[in-house]
Amino acid sequence: MVVSNMSESVLKWLFGMADKAKNTNGKSMTWLVVEDDYAIRNILDAMCELWNFNIVVFEDGYKVSAYLESESLPEPVPDIALLDIRIPGPWGHEVAAKIRQHPHIKDIGIVLMTAYELSNADREKYLNTAEADMLMGKPLPPMDEMLELVKSIVEKRQSAGTSH
Repeated sequence: MVVSNMSESVLKWLFGMADKAKNTNGKSMTWLVVEDDYAIRNILDAMCELWNFNIVVFEDGYKVSAYLESESLPEPVPDIALLDIRIPGPWGHEVAAKIRQHPHIKDIGIVLMTAYELSNADREKYLNTAEADMLMGKPLPPMDEMLELVKSIVEKRQSAGTSH
């Protein structure tokens, strides 16, 4: 099989990204994703697969709320939640507030996501209600930036001793 220079470069970049993703306390990171857009869910799922992360995915606030009702969550337990704000059922910031009340994941990183332009008042309301680490606009950042953002949030929370 002949691999072109461009294909070889892409493969090196992808494997380099996978190597960067490995160092989270010796275990595979787990993302909790709540996103109603099928394409974005698939992109996040593909990223997690590439980086050998676990992913727990829900398409709306109803299903994730049912998941959060269980006091003991099934393995793998999330290290970070990426929550679309405007989803069917309870919105992302409301789901985040439920996460902050859950005894096993109340201290995980939380990233709110939106494709909508928000007023400063709305940004503050969502971030404060959710006790979120950040609000990320869509389209999502490039994969390498996304990885670094998520890793920095998880590592900050783990070093503060506030994650499971």
